[in-house]
Amino acid sequence: MDSLTNVNPALAAYLIEADPALWSRVYCPGDRYNIKTSNIAESINSMIKKAKGYPITYLIEFITKKLGRWYWKRREDALSLTITFSWGVEFLLAVREHYADMMTIEHIDGWRFYVRGGQHDCLVDLEAKTCSCGVFDVEKIPCSHAIKALKSSGLHMSTVVEAYYRKDYVYASYAANIMPNVEHDPIGQDIRCIPPIPKRKPGRQKKSRWLTWLELSRKKGSKPRKSHKQYACSKCKQPGHT
Repeated sequence: MDSLTNVNPALAAYLIEADPALWSRVYCPGDRYNIKTSNIAESINSMIKKAKGYPITYLIEFITKKLGRWYWKRREDALSLTITFSWGVEFLLAVREHYADMMTIEHIDGWRFYVRGGQHDCLVDLEAKTCSCGVFDVEKIPCSHAIKALKSSGLHMSTVVEAYYRKDYVYASYAANIMPNVEHDPIGQDIRCIPPIPKRKPGRQKKSRWLTWLELSRKKGSKPRKSHKQYACSKCKQPGHT
């Protein structure tokens, strides 16, 4: 925040006024992931792009089949895991364990330890699952200080990792089955509903969305600069007021 205040004081003041609990992971009252992104929407848009020109019934069937294959593939991947947690968490624990071996520890009692090393010397409380560095508290995954304390006390790392990182939770995320559309006989009278005939606009139909100013600048390889329309007064023709 100090660096942001030096660069743009107005932006720093705006973020503080907007409540840090809404944009800072540390101050969030609940648990959330460290990345917030719209890439999944971009993936869906790219996936259905070739089916957008067809009737709506075909588009829905196309999306249903695609999601069914995705769910089945991820369900099989979760079942094939031979480890306790997901691959990302296991890799993170292995990296932090490597740095934990370089640290020194001082015992306070059966649950609390003072660990020296890394960027800061930290106080670890295994009973409360906290560390003064804050990483253990927010991620619910032991940091290097906590791993050093766990190894010193003879406990395994898996005992303090939050349950929703386990492979059975990964499987449960894709446990639902997406059923394909099965032909069936209509119930009651068969009434045909004919869609209206729209008046099509001339020219080739656009399938992709308009790019934002930031995406256009990245595509051109130039510095992003949002263009603002200059409004002028209708009386004196001077900008800055209307």
